[in-house]
Amino acid sequence: MPHVKHNGVNIYYESYGKGFPIVFLHPFSTNGNIWHFQTFNFARTHQCVIIDERGHGRSDKPQQGYAIPEMAADVLAVLDELHIDKAVFVGNSIGGILTMQINLDAPHRVVGNVIISSGTNLGAGFPPGAMAAFQQDLVGAFSGLMDNAVGSRTKRERPEVLDLIKGYFLAEQNFPQRVFLTAAGDPNGLFNWNITARLKDIRKPTIVFAGEDDQATPVASNKLLADNIPGAQLRVLNGIGHFYEIERPDDFSRDLRQFVTQVAT
Repeated sequence: MPHVKHNGVNIYYESYGKGFPIVFLHPFSTNGNIWHFQTFNFARTHQCVIIDERGHGRSDKPQQGYAIPEMAADVLAVLDELHIDKAVFVGNSIGGILTMQINLDAPHRVVGNVIISSGTNLGAGFPPGAMAAFQQDLVGAFSGLMDNAVGSRTKRERPEVLDLIKGYFLAEQNFPQRVFLTAAGDPNGLFNWNITARLKDIRKPTIVFAGEDDQATPVASNKLLADNIPGAQLRVLNGIGHFYEIERPDDFSRDLRQFVTQVAT
């Protein structure tokens, strides 16, 4: 299985197809398989790079090291391994956060950004006691979060999507619970990472997708990104939650192809 070692951590990746590269970065607690509906579709015309972020899937799960800049550097190490100079980055949730960090650290590697259900300074929006609840009953608290993250229409018409998302989290080999707690406690980790003042420095073409039903990263969190990233578009999706790429994969693939065609020609 292909891995690249970055600062002693093995990062798993897959690469399919030829053409202008698209890098897919998955949500927290899942892995690169979440892009299944896009990977082989887009691989007919593009090089599709799918990465399991550290702490997830087939990548190493170190005890520490979950600061967002370190995780973003893992992604760049994969691109170096594949001799990819520039790419379109597609990120959902923490994947969107990593995409934004890459724009700040290595803007010359970025052609465009597709950000799905993401944000910055996410911990500030948590209700009082939320982090204590995660500490006391992580499985119960996270399951409740996911119940509120998947769209109501999706839960009604495609209940397997919620089962899949919970399954990623509950499979200890895919995502150890200690990774959640370590990342949550990191001063520059998922919930504490705050680049609000630097969003203006992201200068590449960007589209932000926000699900109306997403209570994990609500529309306001995504609107903050679009309002402060110069020229960014915001698309608010009716009946969709946190996971556009699997809740309505055909619609997302259409939107992604349109964006890639615009920026990568």
